[in-house]
Amino acid sequence: MRSWKWIGGFLLLFVFFYISGCAGVSTTSVQTTEQSFNEPVKYEGPKARIAVANFKCKAAKCGGRIGSGIRDMLVDALVRTGKFIVLERGEGLEEIKKELELGQSGLVQPGKAPQPGLLEGADILVVGSIVAFEPNAGGIKGGVGGLIPKIPLIGGVKLGKEDAYIALTLRFIDVRTGRIINSTRVEGKASSFSIGGLGGGILGTIPLGGGLEVYKNTPMEKAVMVLIDNAVKAIEKYVPESYYRYKGSEAPTQAKPVATAPSEQTTQVATPATPATQPEGKLIFSEDFESYGIGQTPPIGDFTGNNASVATVVDANKRITKAVVLRGSGKICNKNLKLKNLILEADYSVVHNYCDAGYIYLRVRENPIIAYRLHLTGCGKFSVDKVAGNSSVQIASVQVKDIKPVNNWTHVKVIMNNSNLKIYANGRLVIDINDNDPGMSTAGYICFGRRLEDVHYDNIKVYSLD
Repeated sequence: MRSWKWIGGFLLLFVFFYISGCAGVSTTSVQTTEQSFNEPVKYEGPKARIAVANFKCKAAKCGGRIGSGIRDMLVDALVRTGKFIVLERGEGLEEIKKELELGQSGLVQPGKAPQPGLLEGADILVVGSIVAFEPNAGGIKGGVGGLIPKIPLIGGVKLGKEDAYIALTLRFIDVRTGRIINSTRVEGKASSFSIGGLGGGILGTIPLGGGLEVYKNTPMEKAVMVLIDNAVKAIEKYVPESYYRYKGSEAPTQAKPVATAPSEQTTQVATPATPATQPEGKLIFSEDFESYGIGQTPPIGDFTGNNASVATVVDANKRITKAVVLRGSGKICNKNLKLKNLILEADYSVVHNYCDAGYIYLRVRENPIIAYRLHLTGCGKFSVDKVAGNSSVQIASVQVKDIKPVNNWTHVKVIMNNSNLKIYANGRLVIDINDNDPGMSTAGYICFGRRLEDVHYDNIKVYSLD
């Protein structure tokens, strides 16, 4: 009898440690935190006007209101970013129609009825389908009760590990033309050890809403949250910058050449350019450094150079990611891309002194070195030099006081099209010049460099205009 008590006590202790060690374990397909939902970064730049259609359920286990529930969650997340003017296209639109009809019925006081024809139209429509929905995608389950049938406490405990997986395809459609701008697939995956059978279950039954309430406090709830986070990232990534042209409820903002003003000190040697519609290029290169190990030095993908390495950073959205950091005389070049006309986009962060400069080199040729050199800072100072061998001359310079980094990061977009060079910082046009120098009209490769302070570069994209 004593031996049974001793064995029972030992197994009870074993189960206690098993539960303590495993109950809190969770894994997801990407790193994410609640901060990205609950503490969005205040975004003050131009916004894109967007609408999200109801998502279709194409997975076998996806039914009911799950599609519309996930759509509603995505709409809420997009609003929180501050980067989008999100237009109602769900149940709320039907209620708006009823209010407009009521206003025209004669039942509402004159002058106080909402007027028809004032609803805003979307520039981009997000259409999606849930192509995978697996609340129990895999895992292991088991019971302990069978081991010790004479100990009721142990006999009522079940131990297990459950996985959940969900996938969503997204298409981004230009409403004006019906053209599909881009498409992608986003996923969410989570797994956790679960314990059932203790007083009705530890996971609880708090409603989640939108057809997902039955998955509250389960791995599927975690997977859905990861999916939403990934979907927001995808929309931010694949909506072209040219669609970000609204400020609040104002009309679209039109990019204008930088002019001398009392609050700005501007010097331009080259001929000012005539404003024109931004060209659309073909994406030929993209690098976010996520596939490389921390500390990796050149070659890093297609980049060669020196005094550079991959590092972990916190990006503009307060998410942990990877970027390349240049130190000392650090410089990296992609000599596989030899272009004359291009669009280049990148995020950069000057680590210590915001007013120190990072460099972007365009149309680089060798023997001797000939290139355009763009000076980038975090305090609104931008300039362009022409470099030839050991000599250089400045051809444009501007200081704009109201351009500030977002969590130390600035997004730069450069358009090099024949003799015209445009530079945008955080969506604002800061330099727009024409340089008709025949010696600079030849294709070349691109480089990134630094001057005095360490500089991070991330999310580099190159579009060809040739």
